[in-house]
Amino acid sequence: MMPENTKTNRGFLTLGRAESLTAAGFMLPALGMFLLIEVFAIPYNIYLGFHEWNGFRTPEWVGIDNYNVLFNDPLFWNAAKNNLIFIVASLTVMLGLALFLALILDSGIPGAGVFRALLFLPVITPSIVVGLAWTRVLSTQNGLLNQTLETFGLGMMQSNWLGDPDLALGSVILVFMWRWLGYGVILFGAALLDIPEDLKDAPATDGATTLQTVRYIIIPLLRPIILIVAIWYGILGIRVFALVFILTNGGPFNATEVMSTYLYKQVFTYFDLGLGSAMSNLILLLLIVIAFARNQFNKRFSLD
Repeated sequence: MMPENTKTNRGFLTLGRAESLTAAGFMLPALGMFLLIEVFAIPYNIYLGFHEWNGFRTPEWVGIDNYNVLFNDPLFWNAAKNNLIFIVASLTVMLGLALFLALILDSGIPGAGVFRALLFLPVITPSIVVGLAWTRVLSTQNGLLNQTLETFGLGMMQSNWLGDPDLALGSVILVFMWRWLGYGVILFGAALLDIPEDLKDAPATDGATTLQTVRYIIIPLLRPIILIVAIWYGILGIRVFALVFILTNGGPFNATEVMSTYLYKQVFTYFDLGLGSAMSNLILLLLIVIAFARNQFNKRFSLD
């Protein structure tokens, strides 16, 4: 009996070892990319932030000069201000509208599933497609929006939506919110489905209004999801790049410049990789602060 058991065990071990090697083979590319980014790229980027380098010659140590240049550059503060405007718009208008629409769709209106799909479609559409499509819509010449205004006799409202410094940032923010609104609607909608119908309907039997039910029952139950969506929207407000780059490239006259487009120009236009690295280090620091704040909120409200 011993030889048979030994043979069986050896076959099992051989099969298990083969499966482990196969799994390791699939994991190695992802592990390699992770190590490349975490172990090499981020520390090297921090290193470059203290050097002057154009990408060709040997990096030259300059200490904190790159950060001094950033903090004394009005364009940097203008870009940071615009990012802040994106964040505030995301955490107020977009977050509130996403919650409102999710509540409306959860009320049982006809075609709610179709509306959810339409709202989520921009989220899964590549940024370059969204940007190019809205460039055509907001174009001064033959743009869909201006043509529509003219068709309805509102030609006096036609504007250079992306070329006017007073309108460009608002136009880009509206496109940004259109792109990401569906993300919050879907998450809020999924969370609302987890709330028992009896719990939603019980306050009405006691004379509570719909607004009171939402305020005192629904919103407290949605607090974990609200926090998740708010953090994601805040991160999007910091990282926004593609839509701004495609729609305005930071113009006109730096009216829509954000930190990511500012970084891009330092690296790929002026070939100042040291300054660009310092800029990306600041963005990384902001994201770390957000992640830390998120963990603190999780501990405080016992969301995990």
